[in-house]
Amino acid sequence: MSNYKFTGVLLALFLMLSVFTGCANDPQAEPDEIPAVQEEIPAASEEVPPAEEESASAQSADTEPAAFFAQADLVVSVQDVGEGDSTFIILPNDECILIDAGNPGNSGSIIEYIKDSGKDTIDYIIATHPHADHIGGMSEVIKAFDVNSIYMPKEGHTTKTFENLLDTIEAKGLKIKTAKAGGTLLDEGGLKAELIAPIKDSYSNINNYAAVLMLTYNDFTFLFMGDVEKEIEAEIIANNDSLKADVLLVGHHGSKTASSKNFISAIRPSVAIISVGDNNYGHPAPETLATLNEYDAEIWRTDEKGTVVVTCDGEKISITNIANNNKPKSSSNSSKADKPDKQVDKSDKTKDDKKSSSKDSKNITVYITPTGSKYHNDGCRYLNKNKISVKLKDLDKNKYRPCSVCKPPA
Repeated sequence: MSNYKFTGVLLALFLMLSVFTGCANDPQAEPDEIPAVQEEIPAASEEVPPAEEESASAQSADTEPAAFFAQADLVVSVQDVGEGDSTFIILPNDECILIDAGNPGNSGSIIEYIKDSGKDTIDYIIATHPHADHIGGMSEVIKAFDVNSIYMPKEGHTTKTFENLLDTIEAKGLKIKTAKAGGTLLDEGGLKAELIAPIKDSYSNINNYAAVLMLTYNDFTFLFMGDVEKEIEAEIIANNDSLKADVLLVGHHGSKTASSKNFISAIRPSVAIISVGDNNYGHPAPETLATLNEYDAEIWRTDEKGTVVVTCDGEKISITNIANNNKPKSSSNSSKADKPDKQVDKSDKTKDDKKSSSKDSKNITVYITPTGSKYHNDGCRYLNKNKISVKLKDLDKNKYRPCSVCKPPA
């Protein structure tokens, strides 16, 4: 090859290499390829980036309820319905209770939440009293589910909301049971749900007709106060010796007309939940907050936390929240920054007791039901005729957990 030809080949190769490396480093060439890679990196490598926290909270609100329903015997969800009330309870026997249904605009979120729990039947509905911030969404909820029983006080209202509710109840063929002190929804083993108000037949204030539910599970007591005021609190204390409450749904959205010092000092709640939203009434009142703080109650507010969830396994209770898009998700069990995470624990079991109950049980037969989320020993009162036998070793532990009443092997 001549020197000219050889030099030409080298020059051509040099020019090609220069063009190639120049394109690779040309910033104008990057936008077509690199942004797509950059969009994927945060999702793969940043587990909790600050910019993603809000969307993570929104996702938690959609996905976390199922986890609560599957992991605890008793789940009490005080819904975030703004300035109103709605509480959904799943009981250890797999039945459920709905207390109130917020305002008319809350029905959709309440229906979705109950469906997320896997329920298509509401066993007990309590419409505490006829105000629209408590029964506003109830008509649509009743239309969406089978209902076994409904309790209401003997006090009406002339509003369209109340009339619509009565029409829906009639259309569903339901009979209204009178909500009054002494009424018992259920009483089996360590589980009891009973009404402790209204006590009298007549009151001058419609709030004081509100049904008050006391729920007891083993050594734990929950009080759901509706909108009753100080007059009724005094009646309740006089009518119930040594009444205590581990968890209190604070009366009348934290109004100064409820939560008297005499009442709070008598029941000594460990946890006080206030269902409240934007309002012109001054709820919750500074006086109420001061009283609850004075008696060392942990305060959880739906306007700050979103839906507040209390879970109980029969030995301890834990509290968390399911945030909406505008509220933070908290894993703390305390609403006070200077307090450590708190659980109310009444277990008298030792670690050795728990270890001994975890012995090898591969060949043991346990029983489940087609719709339940717990497994049982044969003969458990919560089994029905449709019980299904299964070897414990073959049981899906992510789907089923042991019944807290008959206590099958873990």
